[in-house]
Amino acid sequence: MTVKYAQVIIDVNSDGVDKPFDYLLPRELQEKVQVGTQVIVPFRSGTVRAFVVSLKEESSVQNPKMVLKVEKAAAHLSPELIRLSYWVSRYFFSRWIEAIRLCLPPGEGRVKPQYEEIVFPQKEKPLLFEESKRLCNKAFRQSLILEYVALSAEEGVPWDVLRGETEAGRQSLNALIKKGLLRVEKVPRVRVPWDEETFAAGSQPSLVLTGQQEKAWQEILKGFEGQRKHFLIYGVTGSGKTELYFRTAEKVLSEGRTVLILVPEIALTPVLINQFRGRFAGQFALLHSNLSPGERFDMWWKVKRKEARVVLGARSAVFAPLENIGLIVIDEEHENAYKQEEAPRYHTRDVALQRAVYHGALLLMGSATPSLDSYVKVQRKELELIEISERVEGRLLPTVQIVDMRREFKQKNKSIFSRALLSAIKETIARGEQLILFLNRRGFAGFQLCRVCGFVMRCPYCSVSLTYHTNPEHLQCHICGYRSDATSICPECHSPYLRSFGLGTQRVEKEMSMLFPGINIIRMDSDATSAKGAYSKMWKSFYEKKAQVLIGTQMVAKGLDFPEVTLVGVIAADVTLHLPDFRAGERTFQLLSQVAGRAGRGEKKGRVIIQTYTPWHYSIRRAASHDYKGFIAEEAKRRELLAYPPFSEIILFCCSSPDEEKARRYAVELKKRLGGKLPINSREDFLLSEPFPAPLQKKEGYFRYHVVYKGNDLHRFAGEIREVVWNFRKELREDVRVTVDFNPQIML
Repeated sequence: MTVKYAQVIIDVNSDGVDKPFDYLLPRELQEKVQVGTQVIVPFRSGTVRAFVVSLKEESSVQNPKMVLKVEKAAAHLSPELIRLSYWVSRYFFSRWIEAIRLCLPPGEGRVKPQYEEIVFPQKEKPLLFEESKRLCNKAFRQSLILEYVALSAEEGVPWDVLRGETEAGRQSLNALIKKGLLRVEKVPRVRVPWDEETFAAGSQPSLVLTGQQEKAWQEILKGFEGQRKHFLIYGVTGSGKTELYFRTAEKVLSEGRTVLILVPEIALTPVLINQFRGRFAGQFALLHSNLSPGERFDMWWKVKRKEARVVLGARSAVFAPLENIGLIVIDEEHENAYKQEEAPRYHTRDVALQRAVYHGALLLMGSATPSLDSYVKVQRKELELIEISERVEGRLLPTVQIVDMRREFKQKNKSIFSRALLSAIKETIARGEQLILFLNRRGFAGFQLCRVCGFVMRCPYCSVSLTYHTNPEHLQCHICGYRSDATSICPECHSPYLRSFGLGTQRVEKEMSMLFPGINIIRMDSDATSAKGAYSKMWKSFYEKKAQVLIGTQMVAKGLDFPEVTLVGVIAADVTLHLPDFRAGERTFQLLSQVAGRAGRGEKKGRVIIQTYTPWHYSIRRAASHDYKGFIAEEAKRRELLAYPPFSEIILFCCSSPDEEKARRYAVELKKRLGGKLPINSREDFLLSEPFPAPLQKKEGYFRYHVVYKGNDLHRFAGEIREVVWNFRKELREDVRVTVDFNPQIML
């Protein structure tokens, strides 16, 4: 067809321009512009970047403006990613441009690519050797350069390396180029995101599969035959799910296709990075937000140039510019980290499924504690279940003991350690073995309270107390990051009786240091690992047994495999249990099961001690007995009774403002408008709540009011919802924000 017009999405964050605009393509650009091309177009009183989303012969508007130029150096997005971005924007109620930006190279326009000069031979090697000998006496450095290049591989030698090895100057190189013996090319220099000193990638041979692994592998192979494509691998901790990922990836690569491996927090899995680098040397790329801007930029372009066929990354890597994808893996698929909490509020599982369907790729989702959402999809035949119930080499799951801390308190034990846990710690240390202490709360104490007037030190911007930290001593909000100096004087009544209550990982570390002076302890939380590479160094130190005790938050609950760890102590299992969120029980079960799985992964039997004030709770009891199916059955009954996901869908509307009354008033008005457009209390049970203060009512200076719409197949009403919300936001003249979150993972 003769293309004359381009439909573009304007790179402006506004509901008013959240639609394609028609532009005329001048004749000289018609062959250069494709779907996904970045262009410059006139818009309003200036010019702006835009993305071509379709091409057509006729325009729906009269006298459209003309495309000015093509952004030649900018990334060209594939038609698949343009299509995917549209789906993301509609499915998760975001603007199309917000979804397009997810597909762009990180830091584009801000990060400059780096280049290096590579020296290549222009003549056959015998001629280079001959010329080198001839020049040996009268041009020694030129002779050395020729000899080094002749002895090197055909892909050339970086000039920086050549200069260092021969101590030659640029003049010597230029003389050889002028003689036609060598040539120099500038090629992109890839900034390497992994720590070469801490982790050296060695070869990673295939392992012999266990009986259950082999059975699982045969099921996966059926996916290559087109029988089934989407699998949920439910494998207990230490059952060898990673080896199945490797096997499947190798087969996909042998067929000339590409592989995408997604993990919840890439910075926390240095072992996995090392394994993939070893197994897929020369064709591996890493993509996650903890890389430097330059590293992320270079890794993205390495994938785009098809120099990497295996991508390992966190949530945002689901938008990697891979083509011809044959396998997508979502490891630890139950993790909340796969849900983006800022616009566009996508869930990685849903996006990965869209890409798998588009490419006809295998989708493997693995977990020792699969989410209820995914398990219900198995029952609905949307996923095929593969079970692995045994650990590799026949290793047993650890024995688990629940300790009732109420009884400890009644028996005058006011320590943070129960007698059972303290005794187990002493025995483990005496045997020279390692142990992990888990507490999902960082800092030293949960809050500071005045014992005279009851005043609590609170964040001025969020509805939470400030956490007391040591080293250096300060108070900090774990929501917005606000910090203030610690004080021992009450700001309210000026009494000297301001005391710290609760506990965090810093206090556990201090108590252990006092009880076991001289023992080496590593604390692993977001405070201790804030410096780049800190986590990897800690991991290596503990793996090499330079420390006996590892204390940490959820960082230590997943992705760690230490053969010498025989004891895991859970200091307070109730930290996540009583949050005002319908998924609190499921998250507690998953965390306890995952951290318990760190024990006994070597030849020695593992032991786990869980301290709790609610020992009767089904999440804790089921985790202690390694009873995933029992937990899922009980959790499913409760959710279905209350019509919570996955037995319904939820859309969370949030109105927020620095003025609490404005937030409430606008939430009331939004609810009224939604009620006029959406079915409510019909025979299909569509429920629209009254506005209510968010459980975390104030966040980062904004008061928040929620409205919840609950029902099934809610995307039937996506058009009505977008119309109401987009029009409502256009009318806002005050400092009020309105957001939409489809199937939120956190309801705080």
